[in-house]
Amino acid sequence: MKICFTSDEQNGLESILSYHFGHCPYYVMVDMERNEVKSVESVSNNMAEGHNPGDLPSYMKEQGVDVIITGGMGPKAQQYFEDYGIKAVTGAYGKVKEVLEEFLQSKIVLSEDNAKVEERHDEKTGEENEMDRLEKENIDLRRQIADLKSRITKLEKKIGI
Repeated sequence: MKICFTSDEQNGLESILSYHFGHCPYYVMVDMERNEVKSVESVSNNMAEGHNPGDLPSYMKEQGVDVIITGGMGPKAQQYFEDYGIKAVTGAYGKVKEVLEEFLQSKIVLSEDNAKVEERHDEKTGEENEMDRLEKENIDLRRQIADLKSRITKLEKKIGI
């Protein structure tokens, strides 16, 4: 099984999951065999700045992706993935390695019910610098949330939860 994760970073399993699949800068591709990681590859999203509807799901199909896991995805994209036989998981957050573990333990599921619809409309305005600053701040906050999630997971393992 090949699982694709959206990512804000190019750090493999240590990457922070991105909240929007279409505009994320990277994808982390994880090849699995019997719930064991066989390979991990971080690839640039060459279509992050713009693409036609269906381009990314088609690319994922060409790459042999079976499951895509992300923070959010619009309903059209979800339909394209379904048409290609690729399962979409939305609403995930944290570091890729922890999200992978949650997926393998069925703590996050293949369901359209958990979708967070995030449609991004990039209209150029005079406030581009403020938007860039807020986007960088958002990425930093997601990194902090991922670090806190890692600490909680370690504490839960330590006390046996």
